[in-house]
Amino acid sequence: MTNPINGANGWIDLKIFSLQPAELCKLYLVFFVAQLLTRRENRAVADLNGEKNWKPWFLIGTLLFLVLIEPDLGGFSINAMIVVVMVLARGINYRKPLLQLTGLLVAVGAVVQLMRFWNPLKGTDYAYMYNRLVAFYNPFKVASTSGQQLINSYYAISNGGLLGLGLGNSIQKRGYLPEAHTDFILAVISEELGVVGVTFVLILLTWLVLRIYLIGVRSNNTYDTLVCYGIGTFIGVETLFNVGAVNGLLPITGVTLPFVSYGGSSMIVLSLALGVVMNISINQRRSLKNRFNS
Repeated sequence: MTNPINGANGWIDLKIFSLQPAELCKLYLVFFVAQLLTRRENRAVADLNGEKNWKPWFLIGTLLFLVLIEPDLGGFSINAMIVVVMVLARGINYRKPLLQLTGLLVAVGAVVQLMRFWNPLKGTDYAYMYNRLVAFYNPFKVASTSGQQLINSYYAISNGGLLGLGLGNSIQKRGYLPEAHTDFILAVISEELGVVGVTFVLILLTWLVLRIYLIGVRSNNTYDTLVCYGIGTFIGVETLFNVGAVNGLLPITGVTLPFVSYGGSSMIVLSLALGVVMNISINQRRSLKNRFNS
């Protein structure tokens, strides 16, 4: 049974706890795409060029579509980016897919611009997505509804300044800033610890992503390399979307800040992902040590 929250049916209510399938889908896609591109490498290339089996890619498309219609635009974007980066990292001819992706983004941009003047989603389950686009363009126009989060995020960032008000002294989290413990926790950090605190958090996340990519680069195993690229993209894009939403540079998509925002499904999946990367790193060290000793 689904548990609707903020207009999205993105949680399965298991009575004891709620499970977010879009989070599990991220890790599953990393493993599935890595295996697909690694197994019989020549065959994988043929699949992408349309010469052979499209069934695995149909499954990937179906998973992405199911996440989109929850509706969860943020989860869909992250999952799609994982697949795109892993395919490009595999070294397959990307010119045609890249042109198709560019055309798709242009079309989506045109539709978004059109929706500023005509709202076909009004009265449907997807109306909140349109409202978030309106809030992205002019949050003060809808200050009492969908623009409330972004406006109070601005206030929090402004209040924090360079050094912040002190740990635990945030004003906006006391009933003014919705989702202060999940999507907009970075605004609270900014208010309490200032630009210095936010910079420290972002440096740690950036270092983590770069380290994961470095482990992938150093691996001699194609599967391990692709898994690291997928997990690095997962954490990096999620961070980028969250920071962009908090600052008003990107539309609000309900994406959490990795390892910082409250959320059981997100934390479990991220912990599993890091565990996989650590296992790959340990195997690399063992392999180098054995090679050196021999």
